[in-house]
Amino acid sequence: MSGQLDKRGPKVTLVAAGRSTGVFKDAKDLLGSGELLSALIGRELAGKYKGSFLGLGWTLIRPLVMLFIYAVVVGQFLGAARGMEKFAIFIFVGLLFWNLISESISMGSTSMTANASLLKKVWFPREVLPLTSFAVATVNFLVQGAVLILAFLLFNSWPQVGNLLYLIPAVLIVFPVAFGMSLVFSVLNVRFRDTQYIVEVGLLLGFWLSPILYPWKFAHDFLASIPFGSVLQEIYLLNPFGLVVMAGQQALWPPISTEAGSAYQFFDSPLSTRLWLSVLASWIFLYLAQRIFARMAGTVVVDL
Repeated sequence: MSGQLDKRGPKVTLVAAGRSTGVFKDAKDLLGSGELLSALIGRELAGKYKGSFLGLGWTLIRPLVMLFIYAVVVGQFLGAARGMEKFAIFIFVGLLFWNLISESISMGSTSMTANASLLKKVWFPREVLPLTSFAVATVNFLVQGAVLILAFLLFNSWPQVGNLLYLIPAVLIVFPVAFGMSLVFSVLNVRFRDTQYIVEVGLLLGFWLSPILYPWKFAHDFLASIPFGSVLQEIYLLNPFGLVVMAGQQALWPPISTEAGSAYQFFDSPLSTRLWLSVLASWIFLYLAQRIFARMAGTVVVDL
């Protein structure tokens, strides 16, 4: 549709996203857009590091600096590392998963507005744009994961093979929730530009409400000591990304030999059940998020 003048003044363009014929048809269209997805991923990575000498290496520098600061300040100055073996690896695993979460959601929430010119030129499944953000964050996740492997080599300590199975529910939660949030926030951000700032604040809160710089036991013990602690624990554990971080730590944090350290193994039977229930809830959430996106994307308004 051609440009027209809004009554409030700014020039806007209505961008038709196509009529959604159901989630399965939309999923089929998305799966058929692999070539476009690959091109967008390549463009995002190339554009992000264009003119940079280190290129993709900058993906490693920020988490390494954060690791150093948190391991020294939180671990040593504030004493969080006491009684915990290989605290630096514990911190890095948490940061690894959190960076995947935060990057995919923050980039995904602005993916529609950042690609306004592309939206106006050609029809394609609009879900490709938030999915590209998650894919780019996944590439960074894999690059940063190489540092974790080097840490295992340095400490000569490796995760238990059986614990690696916890990566399965972690992935089955992080993808649908992060992608689903990106779908909803991306289309909301087109209409309400405050959305991206709300997302920033929400991610900041999510970081501190997830056991990244501290083990779940610390939160558990504190909440158990205050009024309505059991209720607050249930609310705390509703955070799906906190469960993702805990599952990642359980999978990748090397075995703990000390008796005190054994308390930091997270998943007893109730938490394991909660983890798999969260997997189910996450995919239901993705379904609902895609339906909201499909309904709203047909009348997206892109400011010129």
